[in-house]
Amino acid sequence: MNLLGTGLFLLLTHPEQWAALRADRSLVPAAVEEMLRYEAPLRTAFPRYAREGVQIGDVTIPVGAVVMIALQSANHDERRYVSNDDFDLARTSATHLAFGHGIHFCVGAPLARLEGRIAFNALLDRYESISLAVPPEDLRWRFSTLIRGLESLPVIGTEAVSRQRQ
Repeated sequence: MNLLGTGLFLLLTHPEQWAALRADRSLVPAAVEEMLRYEAPLRTAFPRYAREGVQIGDVTIPVGAVVMIALQSANHDERRYVSNDDFDLARTSATHLAFGHGIHFCVGAPLARLEGRIAFNALLDRYESISLAVPPEDLRWRFSTLIRGLESLPVIGTEAVSRQRQ
């Protein structure tokens, strides 16, 4: 749900990326990955606890401390991503931590990716044009330390001519 809502929001607020996707459907899989990287549906990974003291830079994490991983920060790491704060469907480094990593990798990730690809292809099929029905600053984001998503996404769409005739 959050991938679809936030992904559409990103496309509608980056019209050049929406136009690129409309012009080249082969970008849909990369678009889904970039949406996940740019605005991951989860803000943080589930809490972990330090089993031993760890030194990271100039910070010491003591034994037993709760550790929260900021996924959004990791997905925008300037050491990993060129133009890390740009939403770019042509990005070639599509790896991200939106679904976690290692033994904590989300078992539903393949389904979420498939749903995203199907949904965005369906939107491209159905609508000739689509836009936000309200200014972006009027949208409300869920207040949560775990989830990142919009409460609602009001849009206005013009159906494709072939759909209107059916």
